[in-house]
Amino acid sequence: MTKSFAGVRALRGVDLDIVAGEVHCVLGQNGAGKSTLIKTLAGVHRPDEGEIVWLGENVEIVDPDAAIDLGIATMYQELDVVDGLTIAENIFLGHELARGGFTNRAEAARQTRELACGVSDTRRCHRTPRSVR
Repeated sequence: MTKSFAGVRALRGVDLDIVAGEVHCVLGQNGAGKSTLIKTLAGVHRPDEGEIVWLGENVEIVDPDAAIDLGIATMYQELDVVDGLTIAENIFLGHELARGGFTNRAEAARQTRELACGVSDTRRCHRTPRSVR
């Protein structure tokens, strides 16, 4: 994948393989293209060249909603958490799980535990931290 801005190449020949359930952190020097890569995969930018293959199929991620529909979730480095909210409430902030006009906090906590167990030592997943409840 490649992406340029005003003639400056931000991404050059990026090739990234991700397996379902993995969590990735992108590190590099300032100006290395980290934010551009993440924003391209999240639908904020569109690649100039190349393709995105997701679950074996070529996809066009035209906007952030399309990325979310594909199951691509992004945590931006600028994101701050809201003091006083639980982990689950911070994760679902702006995308609250609701039915009939009421927020389903129990379901948000359940999904948060499921996400945490997928990326941590599963031997400790039987415990529920108070900040998730």
